[in-house]
Amino acid sequence: MNGASPGGGLVFSQPRDGYRFSSDSVALAEFAQSGTNEVILDLCSGCGVVPILMWQRRPFRKAIGVETDAELVALARENVAHFQLEDRVQILRADVRSLSWEDLVPFSPSISASRFDVITCNPPYWPLGTGRINPTSQKATARHEISLALGELLSAGGRFLKPGGRLYLAHLEARQAEILSGLRNENFDVARTCSLPGKTRRILFEARLCEAKFPQPG
Repeated sequence: MNGASPGGGLVFSQPRDGYRFSSDSVALAEFAQSGTNEVILDLCSGCGVVPILMWQRRPFRKAIGVETDAELVALARENVAHFQLEDRVQILRADVRSLSWEDLVPFSPSISASRFDVITCNPPYWPLGTGRINPTSQKATARHEISLALGELLSAGGRFLKPGGRLYLAHLEARQAEILSGLRNENFDVARTCSLPGKTRRILFEARLCEAKFPQPG
């Protein structure tokens, strides 16, 4: 059932036939910055590769990975245990669209008082109505905006980041204008970008939240 694939020189458990993380996740983990006392929220976490690779580069205080697919959640938890990071990285099965503070606080009660310092995300890239939908449900959901659209993702960034917090996003270069517009609508300023050459060009974003769009959690 499980296969293994390298990421940053490390080996991860992931589906043999389902969605397997790509070099985009590795690039995102290298691009994202975190401090030793910062708390990270990794959306669309898959098998947990981004926070694990970030930890290998520079330890952080805590990370919560959010993933909706049950198989990927189980594999992410397996990977966290393999790297002995259970006290630093926790995996939550939840839908980003309906994610709430009530979902997150049991994983780290202190988070609700200060919000997250960093959010990372390698989301579905392709809007519905473009390209071929993969017949494998797990792959289709990971690649097309079936269960999470770009606007919904950026809205989550505004809900869960602290003012001045940083969103790190991997996406399609072809959607750059749409992404920049969406970030402005959610009160983000773009700090830097990095293009990744390839068959279909990708781009990485670092954006900082100017002010909280929603009230602080109680």
